[in-house]
Amino acid sequence: MSFGVPNFRGERLREARLARGMFKNTLGDLIGVSGSAISRYEDGLDKPQAHRVSVIADKLQFPQSFFFTPAWGEEIDLVHWRSRASESKSAREITEQRIRWLCEIFGFLQSEVDFPKLNLPELDISKDFNLITNSQIEQAATDLRSYWKLRTEPIPDMILALENAGVPVAALNIPSDKQDGLCFTSKLLQRPFVIINVEGVSCSRARFDAAHELGHLVLHRNVTPDQAKMPAAHKLIEQQAHRFAGAMLFPRDSFIAEVGSVSLDYFCALKRRWGISISAMIMRAYDLGLTDEDGKAQLFRSMTVRRWRGPLREPYDSPSDMPLERPRMLRRGFEVTLASGGFARSTIRSAIPLPSQELEQLSSLEEGTFADGNLDSMALTKLKPAAEMLDLESGNVLLFRRRFR
Repeated sequence: MSFGVPNFRGERLREARLARGMFKNTLGDLIGVSGSAISRYEDGLDKPQAHRVSVIADKLQFPQSFFFTPAWGEEIDLVHWRSRASESKSAREITEQRIRWLCEIFGFLQSEVDFPKLNLPELDISKDFNLITNSQIEQAATDLRSYWKLRTEPIPDMILALENAGVPVAALNIPSDKQDGLCFTSKLLQRPFVIINVEGVSCSRARFDAAHELGHLVLHRNVTPDQAKMPAAHKLIEQQAHRFAGAMLFPRDSFIAEVGSVSLDYFCALKRRWGISISAMIMRAYDLGLTDEDGKAQLFRSMTVRRWRGPLREPYDSPSDMPLERPRMLRRGFEVTLASGGFARSTIRSAIPLPSQELEQLSSLEEGTFADGNLDSMALTKLKPAAEMLDLESGNVLLFRRRFR
């Protein structure tokens, strides 16, 4: 064993390397050691010298303090990935590190801020996902809307609906079209989390992705990690979450009442009101028996002719027409913590020693909130002593307050 910095944590090196999508040999070449030396660092068999820790931090663009703090003490056993077979292991590993860091951030804030309690009801649905029927999915969406007092009207903000129910949401820019969204549950925190990929997506697409992940949380509580990895099971689970998303965003009775004609022009007219894409409405019409397989295919062909297929190609996909919905829960947790004066920015950076851009993106903070240098007066004026969330049904303001112990 070589003598190096004694409190260096190899698991943090692994996190930082995987988050940057680097192989061990690549990182070794950058810092002047072999790939096997990197393995020994990560496994805790060797410790790097102090000067090498500085080079590691520089090449991976992480604060040096990151490598001396404990990693999140939990392995997430089940993540609902949108696509498994076509997504590379490396791409998933990049996102998996953010999953752990999201837990770290929430764990820190939860000790200081009173967040909304988790409010996901147990619905009358088969525990075995293989036995879940389409009628059960439709009813589950109806029951959840009723439980949350959303009636059968359009949901103004799908991400806010999740966060009002105590489900933290992160919006990340992930350069992969195989990761539209994902969800997981931290047993340590006793919270489910949702991550939405907002890289090059429209508002309606992001809303559908949020509702899709909610479908997993409601329908698939008893799915095991092994089941989720089986291709046939994964396909069925994803189909069920898609059906739930359509039913949650545009309930059956409302859809039948408002869709006077199954046509692209009619769907286009409904898009802004309901916040659901034209493509999703075609599938909704098919699911509810308002059109058949040939009719569905013809509608999609017509979309192709109009050049409405593909990312940001539909009418109203522009952010100027329908702005992306943004998470609020973690951002407002930090606003409370900072504005109350109980924590300095440097104290938070010590407790959560992530690169500032990682911390800001995971928490939906304004760019520069945790950048090097002191918070300027303009940044401080944007922080409120109590952060607010609007209840979708009553219009009442829900306050996040810092705990004083």
